[in-house]
Parts: sequence; structure tokens; C-alpha cells
Amino acid sequence: MEKQHISFDNYQNTISNKDVIRLPDILQKGHQFFLEAQEFYYLEPEIRETVDIYLEQLNTHLFSNKKTPKKDALSSASFIKAFLVMHRTIQSREKLKEFILSLQKAVTNKEITKEDPYANHIEEIQDKLVRQYNEMVVVDQIEVIINPKWRSQLQKIVSPLPKKGLGNLDIPVPNARVMTAPTIKNDPLFTSFDQQPIKRGKSTFQLPGAMRVLLGDLEKFELAITIEGDQGGGKTRFTYQLADAFAAIGNRVAIFTLEIGGQSDLINRMREEYLSPQNRNRISKADRLPDGYNTITNAARAFDVIIIDSWNKTGLPSQDFDRLRKEHPDTIFIVIFQRTTQKTIRGGTAPLFDAGINIEVVKVDDTFQNNYAVTTKNRYGVTGIKYNIHTRNIIGAAEVPSESENNQIEML
Repeated sequence: MEKQHISFDNYQNTISNKDVIRLPDILQKGHQFFLEAQEFYYLEPEIRETVDIYLEQLNTHLFSNKKTPKKDALSSASFIKAFLVMHRTIQSREKLKEFILSLQKAVTNKEITKEDPYANHIEEIQDKLVRQYNEMVVVDQIEVIINPKWRSQLQKIVSPLPKKGLGNLDIPVPNARVMTAPTIKNDPLFTSFDQQPIKRGKSTFQLPGAMRVLLGDLEKFELAITIEGDQGGGKTRFTYQLADAFAAIGNRVAIFTLEIGGQSDLINRMREEYLSPQNRNRISKADRLPDGYNTITNAARAFDVIIIDSWNKTGLPSQDFDRLRKEHPDTIFIVIFQRTTQKTIRGGTAPLFDAGINIEVVKVDDTFQNNYAVTTKNRYGVTGIKYNIHTRNIIGAAEVPSESENNQIEML
């Protein structure tokens, strides 16, 4: 490869497939992202910023005159410890960028390699922070919350490390205020109600347009939505509209189209009708579960929103619905449940109690133009609001109120 600085404009003429194969895995992923996102480079600032970060790391890897530093045995564990320091702190977008760049530099300099015993954790930390960074378009700060199960695993790794410092690495550990409130008699289980609540900023978010009126102020933590209703009422169509709404505010969405094959013409028509072109790069589909429950749980680690159409095609017991919600509290689950002839959901009604929102789709007539979705239970808003699936408007509303700024709590 010629020693020429690589930019967005000369990328295709400068780097070849042969060159890409020689790159570290992290830069190969960056190359793949470049190919998928290049058409949006001048249209979406967050994509441009991510591509620029990749190009900066690529040029550092290819053209740096510095000798590869000796591998530090504590390098990966030190980054993990620095990441744990972020838990329940408020972080700025710039601080996340500093941490990501520092981590990627360690990887490209081979301070952390695939042979590292904690390589999987390092990759997951990077993927989650990059995703959070890309989604911080409207807000400049977020509260970082690390999943309890994962946090416990990471703490076991770093517990042998000395408390004085983080090894010899210069890792930008954010100097942020910790959000943990004091507890009664140092008991970690209870917190007194007479303590002054700590304001964390806005911890809810809203979907755009009529969906905002239908669902209200949503909270990401353990959010699950069930959808049931009449056959032919438009349940699948409604979930595609939900997918578009969640993607519109920066979420990555996975749809398991188990009722309809992924190559079906109906799926393609729904894509054209309900998924906005600018949101399609955030929405993916799969039409099978090769490893059953594990397929869904693996997807929950990679996507912000999981849509399942329908649960009955998974072959899983209804108890697994709540299990998914608890094991992945930072992933939003939207699941269609089929009805029996007695109009109760198949497999038991437990999911209706576990979910924060229950939505019923009602078939009014065969024209489809009058079919609607209505919330029969909603912990976050008003129940009984009817949403016309054909017009995508609230029934009886003169107009949908203007959209407010979308602030959402970020959870890792």
C-alpha cells in the first residue's frame, strides 16, 4: 500500500481488498461500516463523525512511524476498570469519544489482541460505546448504566488490580458525578424515601408523530410491548410502523419475521410502505431462530429494539418472555401474540401482566382503512387512545402535537 493519507474522497482508489485482509479485525469492521454508510456521509453528521474516527485510526495504523509498544499484560483489564468507573455517571459525547479513541488505539497498536483473555469484553465495550456515541445526536450528555450481570463479570476481572491506578496506560477516565444515592444503614437493598431524590435529567423518551400520543413518555428500562388482536387486523403492519418510529430516534431494530418469510413480497411491500428510506439502515430482519432462545438473546445484545412476529412461532414457553425482559433490561421487546378462538392469547396470559404496554389491534371491516390499535394497558401514558393503522393518525384528534426534543436515558 502506498504511503498516502487516506481520506473519504480517495478511499476507494487508495485501499484494496488485499489491503483490507491485512488489517486488524477492528479496522476490517470499520471498512465494512464505511462501505455500508458512505452514501450517508454528507447527509448524516453522526455517520460522518464515525467514518472520520475510522479513517483516523486507519491512517494511524498504516502510517505511524512509532514502534509497536510492548504489550502490557494489564492493558485490557485496565480499560475494563476505567469502563466500570463510568457506571452511573453522567458522560458527555466528547468524553465517550476520547475513551473510544484511546481503546481503538490500544487495539491497533496491538496492546490488546484477539489472544487477550478479555478480548470479547473489550470488543463488547467498544461496540456499545460506539453505538451510544452515534445515537447522541439530540443530547450532549447521557447517564451510563451497565447491565448488572455484565458489570458483575467485569468486576471479577479487575478485582485483583491495585486500587492506586490503572497500570501504565493513559486512559481518559471521565471526571463525572456519581449518581448513586446513599442507603439506609449502608444496606445496599434499601433507600429511604425521606432522602432528597437526585435529579438525573429526563429519563424518558418519546416516539415521533402519532406514536408519541399513543404510547406517551416511555422509559427504556425493561420496556416490553405486547400486541394481540383480530386476524387480518394489521398487527404486522403496525409493528413495522413501530420499527420505523424507534429507528427514527436512533435505535437499531431487529425484526424476527417468523410468520412471513424474509424474502416474501409482502415483506418487501411493507418495507417500501412503512420504513422511511433514512431509517432502513438501522432496521434488520431475520426469518428463523436457528438456536431458539439463544438467537433472540444474542440479538438483544446487538440491537436496541427486538420485534418478534410472532411469539407462537418461536416454540418457546410464555415464561421466556419475562425472562428476556429481565436478562436484557436495556433492550426493548415488541412481541405479537396470536389469539385462540376464545380471543385469549395462546400459551397463557402471563406476558400481558409482565409487559408495560398491551396493545390490541381491532379489525373493523375488510377494507382495512378503519382498523385501529388501542392501548389496553400503558404504564407510561393514557389507555384507550385509538390509532388508525391505515392513516397512521390518532382517531378523533384534530392534530398531533408538535414533537418535543427526544431525550433518552442510555443503558449499556
